Amino acid sequence: MKKGTMKNITNPISVQKIYDGRIIQVGLETFEMPNGNQVTHEIARHIPAAAVLPITDDGESVLLVYQFRPVLNQWFWEIPAGMIDLKESPIDAARRELIEETGWKAKRIEPYFTIHTAIGFTDEAIHVFKSLGLQKSKKHLDENEVVEEHCFTRDQIKTMLQKRDITDSKTMAALSYWILGI
Repeated sequence: MKKGTMKNITNPISVQKIYDGRIIQVGLETFEMPNGNQVTHEIARHIPAAAVLPITDDGESVLLVYQFRPVLNQWFWEIPAGMIDLKESPIDAARRELIEETGWKAKRIEPYFTIHTAIGFTDEAIHVFKSLGLQKSKKHLDENEVVEEHCFTRDQIKTMLQKRDITDSKTMAALSYWILGI
């Protein structure tokens, strides 16, 4: 596919910070668009994250976590994920999250894709990896995490996706790539 031919926008003309938190910074940012118009956007700048799709040795099953998310006050099926710590690489964050949330470590972790979660208002990027050669280790949950891990076959995942049992976007993307053999 051909990319657009209009110029890219590199820097906002003005920034008004509204909130500066540990995970996000929220502000009003004014840009000159490629057509010359000036627009102001509400933008949430987000610390990058890493996620990992743990695949069993036979390649036919994956490990998911069932995690309570207080923001929506419900449980979600997800791939292990979390913020990338300062001075930590995305792949090291993926390794850490796999062990913390599942109690498993991987012999091999490789890049899969990067997902931009909501491009209309945030720059959040999640670097997704796939892991192979799972070995039992010890779970190290953060104090704010309530997590259970479960293994699912390819057919079970297809059914869960069809029934809309999985609604987390990074997880839906990773599982779709896996089902498609990408």
